Amino acid sequence: MRNIVIVMAAAAAMMLLVGTGIPAAFAAAKCPHMFGSQQRVADAGAPVVQEWTAIDLQRGADLLPGYSAVGKLWEAGVSVSAMNGAVTPIIPNFQAVSRSGVRYPALWQVPSPNGIPSTTLADGQTSTGKLYFDVTADDPVALIYTTGTPRPVMMWCCSGPMLDMQMGPGMQMGDCQCKESATPCACCELQAT
Repeated sequence: MRNIVIVMAAAAAMMLLVGTGIPAAFAAAKCPHMFGSQQRVADAGAPVVQEWTAIDLQRGADLLPGYSAVGKLWEAGVSVSAMNGAVTPIIPNFQAVSRSGVRYPALWQVPSPNGIPSTTLADGQTSTGKLYFDVTADDPVALIYTTGTPRPVMMWCCSGPMLDMQMGPGMQMGDCQCKESATPCACCELQAT
């Protein structure tokens, strides 16, 4: 009888540790793909490094003078810093992506007083503004930065833990610890193919 009590007490203690310890570990680990995280990209063949932060992705409220959206206007708050060398933000490299994989290019050619400027930043300078997207189908859940290769070099998705998304070749979360969370972000759950 005493052994059963000891086993039951040990099992209860283990359940308590598993129930509180694992979620706390995931909460403490900042996912590099969550909105608000900073990500860096270096220019190929050059020591220039830029650091981007995507704050959010939401339905847009701004008016874009001279532009009528075909679908719904969405916006992402972003900042870019020249970490090493002079950086020219390449706004057309950004796309908003839906759960189903539909990609919406940034409206880089549309001037906006709140848009992030594409002017060159000197080493150490930072610029903040918005990116805009004309969403004509499924709502976007992620923001990606591509450089002409199938695999994006930066991505942000949701504001909580996430699982892999179906966004084309090479667009997996790799070994990011956040995809194993017990409470994944609903918009990032793996799609059935």
